Amino acid sequence: MLRPVPQRLPTLRAQGDLVIATLAGATVTVESLTDKGLDDYYARRPALINPFKQRPKGTKGPLAFILRIQNVGQNRVNFDPGQALLVDQQNRRSAVLLYDELYSLFSEKAESAKVLRTLDETVLTNLLVVPPKVDREGLLLFPPLDPEAKMVILEVGSFYIGSTEQLLLFEFEVRRSP
Repeated sequence: MLRPVPQRLPTLRAQGDLVIATLAGATVTVESLTDKGLDDYYARRPALINPFKQRPKGTKGPLAFILRIQNVGQNRVNFDPGQALLVDQQNRRSAVLLYDELYSLFSEKAESAKVLRTLDETVLTNLLVVPPKVDREGLLLFPPLDPEAKMVILEVGSFYIGSTEQLLLFEFEVRRSP
């Protein structure tokens, strides 16, 4: 389980399970999801199914984050989810799972058409453009954490408000069940 820690960047703050970035023109909120949180996320979308619920016993599901972007300014917000990274305290980097990887995992499963539609609607994999005064949200998925990880930083790269790139580093502590 990941818990937010005090953030180093002055534009970010931890509040409960959320890390909130308040920027000139946009607010970005990140929340780490447990397996139950992922179930709840999909339960709020009754037309969709949780593609991660049925996996072989003993295997770990992906590490999931909800990313919410509120464009409160006059400029477009552009974000390329393919540039997101998860970095642990040993500088081990994990790239976000891209659509091609997800497609290969789920295209052969039962109900693959419904699963792939669910992934299209909920997982951020392509360039996202958020017009002024519009909100968007979606999931960022990563491979399971290294067992040695104690702290992780979600690096949200390639995030622009207008033509200005923003530095977004969301910090979390890894808490393991005894």
